[in-house]
Amino acid sequence: MTTARRSISAPGAWDRICSGVGYHLDNLGRWLIVNAPAIGSTYAACLAPGVPRLRQRPGWVFAEEYYDQRRWLACRRGALWEAAREKDLAVPITVRWHSGTTVDLTLGNDNSLCLYVCGSFEPNEFAFLDRVLKPGMVFVDVGANDGYYTLFAARRVGPSGRVVAAEPSSRERAHLQRNLGRNGLDNVMVVPAAIGAASGLADLHLAHGVHAGHNTLGSFAHDDVVRASLERVPIEPLDAVIARLGLAQVDFVKIDVEGAEARVIAGAATVLKSMRPILLLEVNDKALRAQGNCADSLIGTLRGNLSYEIFVFSPVTGLLEMPRDGDPLSANVVAIPSERVADTITAR
Repeated sequence: MTTARRSISAPGAWDRICSGVGYHLDNLGRWLIVNAPAIGSTYAACLAPGVPRLRQRPGWVFAEEYYDQRRWLACRRGALWEAAREKDLAVPITVRWHSGTTVDLTLGNDNSLCLYVCGSFEPNEFAFLDRVLKPGMVFVDVGANDGYYTLFAARRVGPSGRVVAAEPSSRERAHLQRNLGRNGLDNVMVVPAAIGAASGLADLHLAHGVHAGHNTLGSFAHDDVVRASLERVPIEPLDAVIARLGLAQVDFVKIDVEGAEARVIAGAATVLKSMRPILLLEVNDKALRAQGNCADSLIGTLRGNLSYEIFVFSPVTGLLEMPRDGDPLSANVVAIPSERVADTITAR
């Protein structure tokens, strides 16, 4: 007895071919990363994504291109990333960033998962910055990490503008300064301190491995973050930093300090009341509570004492919208001085 052959559609056949090719490329890539790292790095560079597009991505989710959408090239890059993470290998890679800049990464951590594997990082936030940052402005990056916001802002404000990048971790600060050097940016002032409510010293918990860079002055917000070491760091209020640097204006402040955001605001009263910068800040209630604060208190301070309006990134449009009562805040919120709301929302 003969049986009829099962027909395979053209799309189905193509999917099988892509899957088979991907399987063999992944095995090759893993072998190279572990056994021939120089060739593996070259292979990884050949797969690197292009420059991220400056556009809204409504509902963007961290690493969605790899974990959720399973895009073909993201999966190939992800195989290399997984190999580096599992074997605890330091595999350097350089990727293209906005405005002709490039950044150095190491495979196996969150930063390279976003920028290398997925080719995207907080697209709605950067699309917003692209509209509001102008030449001659002063941008402050509190918790600069490896410098992705710093690099973007430095190019946007240009030679007539200034960027202040505060990063307390000597490890991340070395990455930041290397990225600044490779891009020839000399309008950035690096502050080797944590920004807080009052001057002093504190122990900074440095995160290890995949979450390297999620350093905190309190407890880690995520249970799977492993502490690598402690580093004693200086703390300065933002008011003191701006006065010491002799800056007459501050136009925009980005704050991402793993739960210390309320302390940054507490030490920036003069800047916020007299210079009226726009704020982009992370609001993670669990991280804030680990340092004795909470999201409701932080938002209340901004709205009440400082006369700021709070906006979130719409999951439908990716643009700013005012949060509705009871709705959760987006991971990052924008706080705009009430007198600047109309001009900011319509900026192009």
